[in-house]
Amino acid sequence: MNKILLVLSLLVTQEEHLNNKTLDELDNTWQRISISVKNGDFDSYQSFYHPDAIMVNKISGKTYPIIDAFDRWKPGFEDTKKGKIKSNLSVRFAQRSYDRVTAHEEGIFYYYTIDPKGKKEGSYVRFESLWVKKGEDWLMVMENQKSITDQNEWNKLQ
Repeated sequence: MNKILLVLSLLVTQEEHLNNKTLDELDNTWQRISISVKNGDFDSYQSFYHPDAIMVNKISGKTYPIIDAFDRWKPGFEDTKKGKIKSNLSVRFAQRSYDRVTAHEEGIFYYYTIDPKGKKEGSYVRFESLWVKKGEDWLMVMENQKSITDQNEWNKLQ
């Protein structure tokens, strides 16, 4: 009986370690995404998406390849890189499910820009994302921008 408890204890400990490692990797990926937005590093930003990733935009009622979204987003990255604007991206989660090579997350992201006159414009967006781990990298395979929300909902996710 003691051997069975020992084996079960080791299995639970190993599973907790894998879960913590996966969560750390996902958190690190989001931090790197935020840094790429802040620095206007478009190449780095798009490297976090699988080449065949899909954008689901329930706000507009459309779906399309992520590369189409990149075409619209790239000028903002270029303006950030040139110092014309400052950009920031923060993420908070309501739900996260994952194993060692797949993940599904739901939450809110807050993206904002500040122009040279100090005018701040931003949006709180409910989102969900699907991820797959390829080698050592986590790649988003689907981003679903579900709806616009507000700071009150954002604050509930602290």
